[in-house]
Amino acid sequence: MRFDLHIHSRYSDGRASIEEILRVARRKGLDGIAVTDHNTLDGSRAALRISRSRYKEMIAVRGVEIDTSEGHLIVLGVDEMPRPGRTPEETIEEAHDLGGIAVLPHPYHLFRHSIGRIPPVDAVEVCNSKYILGISNLRARLEARRRCIPMVAGSDAHLAETVGLGVTILNASNEDDVLEEIRKNRAKIDCCRTPLGIVAKRIAKKIYRKVRQ
Repeated sequence: MRFDLHIHSRYSDGRASIEEILRVARRKGLDGIAVTDHNTLDGSRAALRISRSRYKEMIAVRGVEIDTSEGHLIVLGVDEMPRPGRTPEETIEEAHDLGGIAVLPHPYHLFRHSIGRIPPVDAVEVCNSKYILGISNLRARLEARRRCIPMVAGSDAHLAETVGLGVTILNASNEDDVLEEIRKNRAKIDCCRTPLGIVAKRIAKKIYRKVRQ
């Protein structure tokens, strides 16, 4: 089963609606997604609600990307959001208390609100599709492998067209299976880098908005 476990929607800084995300995910052959908006579970809840009514073949994993005191941390499988602004260790502990797991997204990257170390997470995102050069991905993979930490992938999509560029392959038929397979280090990775044309277009739009402001 193919999952994209790192997607952003209009509920935070993404450009796509939940409906668009699910539609593209199904078209690209994904079996499940996790909408991980910044400091809100609203997008994740919407994905769960819409998938149950119109995309019943898709598994929507509850998720959120939390601001910690050092950078971002993804929490999967929770109904309640851990409190932002705490240390990574405190956030991980709260995620576990809430019944979820903690995943370190885009580690080591200088410009992505990344944590510059690997705290005691349940998994490390070793393939983030937005790493154009791939150096940080490689460093994350080597360190996770050295420390025997489970590894996952994610697109970090902010546009519908980039959903599915980072895929975690799991033997899972529901959210509980997803969390358990990750914990037991049974995930496989299938990841592509975001096309340079999409990256350039997004940068150009950001520059244009800054100039207009």
